[in-house]
Amino acid sequence: MAGTQAGSGIENLRTELVEHLRYPARGVPPGDLATITRSCLAEAMEVLDPGAFPAPPEPAEIAGTAIRWAREGIALETVLGAYHDGIRSGLEFLAAQAGDGDSDQVMAGATLIVRALEMVTVAASAAYVEEHRLVAKEHQTAAQTLVSALLSGHGVAQLARQTGIAVAPSYQVVAVSIPQHSDELRPGGGATAARRKLRRVQAALANPLGSRALSLLSTEGGTVLVPIDEASALTPLAMTAEVLEVVSEAAEVPLTATVTAGARRRIPELAGRAHDLLDRIRAANRPPGLYRMADLGDSIGCDSPQQAEGTTVTSPNKRRMGRSA
Repeated sequence: MAGTQAGSGIENLRTELVEHLRYPARGVPPGDLATITRSCLAEAMEVLDPGAFPAPPEPAEIAGTAIRWAREGIALETVLGAYHDGIRSGLEFLAAQAGDGDSDQVMAGATLIVRALEMVTVAASAAYVEEHRLVAKEHQTAAQTLVSALLSGHGVAQLARQTGIAVAPSYQVVAVSIPQHSDELRPGGGATAARRKLRRVQAALANPLGSRALSLLSTEGGTVLVPIDEASALTPLAMTAEVLEVVSEAAEVPLTATVTAGARRRIPELAGRAHDLLDRIRAANRPPGLYRMADLGDSIGCDSPQQAEGTTVTSPNKRRMGRSA
């Protein structure tokens, strides 16, 4: 009988907690972040059984609201902060409702609240990460499509409108060669190591070159386009020997690159010349580093050092292998 009464007491307490969380604070609109997170906590408490493990699937409302907030640009820490405020409110309510001799009931209520917090934290965080991953993938696909248009010289204006990515009047055109990482030579792990190397390269390029830089890269190299316009005049963005060094260290392999610049309409021509020079440099076994095209005439070669100003970023004997690919 005592067990039945205890169980009934816990259920009553859960009902009271749910009602407390669902009751919006005075003056707070129904669509407010705090109100919605409290409602999600109440939903979590309703599906949780105080004595059952593991927890059941979380209510769809938790992930759904998190995805919407992620799309609206609300920071995850703001959302989790609102959830924690709701939890504090629930604990304060629990402490106020608990009477003398109700330690078991208080413990069961506190456990329920903590499990609800765990459920909403995991669900909201996972939804945020997935939404940002999808957005990043969509942006990367759009950017790669625009790079392809710029390199071909066709359909640039239409794709810029469709993707919402602004194009500059002039670009720095960079041809990049990415050598194999030592982990790519290991049996069975080559493809995975190569993908990780490429992700490190892409991440390292983002900060010094800004979000408007466009790249079309594979695990072996490719092309990077850095905008040159008034928007970046105060904080000029450019591929430099220092930037290539940073990227090389992140990739854990010494990169080789050739760079030139010109009007947007000349990108197909400039990219062709940059890659031609890059091929010549590699064929001549020149050291890794950044090479600037000093001559854009019909005869671009690397037999003469005067035709390619080279700044060595690193050498094959100066690899910093701080972690594996």
